[in-house]
Amino acid sequence: MARLRNKTINEHLFETKNLQQVLDNLPEPIFVTDSRGNVLLANSATALTLDTTLDRLLKTNVNELVSKGYYTNSNVLEAVKNKRAVSGVLKTKLNLTYASTSTPVFDEDGKVTLVITTAHPPKDSGESGQSKEESDLVDRRKREIEYLRNRVMDDAGIVAESRLMRQVLLAAHTLSQTNSTVLLIGESGTGKEVLAKYIYRHSKQAAEAFIAVNCATFPENLVEAELFGYEKGAFTGAKTEGKIGLFEAAHRGTLFLDEISELPLHLQSKLLRVLETSEVRRIGSNFDRKINFRLIAATNKDLKKMTEEGSFRHDLYYRLNVIPIRIPPLRERPEDIMALAKKFLADFNKRYETAAELDLDTLEAFQRYSWPGNVRELRNLVERRVISGLQDYPDESVNIAAGAQRDLFQEYFKLLGAEYTLKDVMNKIEERYIRYMLQSCGGRVGEASKKLGVYRTVLYRKLKAFDKTKRNN
Repeated sequence: MARLRNKTINEHLFETKNLQQVLDNLPEPIFVTDSRGNVLLANSATALTLDTTLDRLLKTNVNELVSKGYYTNSNVLEAVKNKRAVSGVLKTKLNLTYASTSTPVFDEDGKVTLVITTAHPPKDSGESGQSKEESDLVDRRKREIEYLRNRVMDDAGIVAESRLMRQVLLAAHTLSQTNSTVLLIGESGTGKEVLAKYIYRHSKQAAEAFIAVNCATFPENLVEAELFGYEKGAFTGAKTEGKIGLFEAAHRGTLFLDEISELPLHLQSKLLRVLETSEVRRIGSNFDRKINFRLIAATNKDLKKMTEEGSFRHDLYYRLNVIPIRIPPLRERPEDIMALAKKFLADFNKRYETAAELDLDTLEAFQRYSWPGNVRELRNLVERRVISGLQDYPDESVNIAAGAQRDLFQEYFKLLGAEYTLKDVMNKIEERYIRYMLQSCGGRVGEASKKLGVYRTVLYRKLKAFDKTKRNN
């Protein structure tokens, strides 16, 4: 049995900066709990064998881990009760078998303060031992984590606490070493351009240009001129010297076509020809120019369904859908919410030279919120929280989102006060929903008007009325 003074425990377990690195270099699972079974410290091998993240593991209790099926049984509390080391065999969520030992650590008064639990595959080869398949799975997962840590996430700037995002990042890193066309599929705000830039930075074209084009932002009559370029005098209003197109600008580099589903049908056929011939012809020109670029396309729409409806070309769809990567929405990877919130908070505190914090209630509410605007919505929400502290006024949008566990309308009515008429309240709710929809659509009025079921002119009129009311108030 080990005996340590409380001061020594604090110094060596909680104030040593390199301890986590030491633990992560240990090949077998090891974790430390307090006398109530709360996990205080653990290494990556422990998280790996339990099929969870290290961040999530450090917020749990051994009873919770057992009840949720991460492993079959725990010796920790028995070791606390009996004040001696307790060993046993357990199975993890991945159906891996381990022999574990929980050893209590005592203070000067003989009370158990910590329990150190270690685990290793059983030495015997009987029924309790690991099969070759189990051993191979552990080895494969260890290699995956090591690969992510040392090569993939070194300078990515991408949060990938969840298993889903780790798989996305691994796929992106593998594809970055090829010249294949990549199609990124994900809802608005999931970070498609961030992942496209990651692929570019790790590719052979990293020293060349990265040209990002949002196909939904160009007026339809200018899309062709922007993509293909034009010769001087090609059309009324054209520059006298002509203009190079974005396809040519991406020569030898990477072209990122975001919102590819918004590309007009007549230009889809021209894009297909560019991809198949590696040639581009400017408007007003009579000869083709050879180009060579790596294409990454992105969409938040179901392109296959669009091909069935006739709004997207079959041949272009199959030309783009060489290697698709689906970026999961934030609601499917809750492990990333806390890490992203902390990252954004640190970034904005540094930018605005503030020391804003996110309280526990807010962070817990973030975990329960569905995040229809995904990572973009979370980022904007954290930025507003930082700015609201800087300007010393209450941030209503953060209060509402952070109060996701409470009744939304009850909180909102409290913020409005009791002086509003029913008509005023309805107008306020309408404005908030319209602005929310605009934000989730990235500010694109056309897309927002479709989702709201109103004409674009009606939406413009309402926004103008909202702004006028604010000015008058």
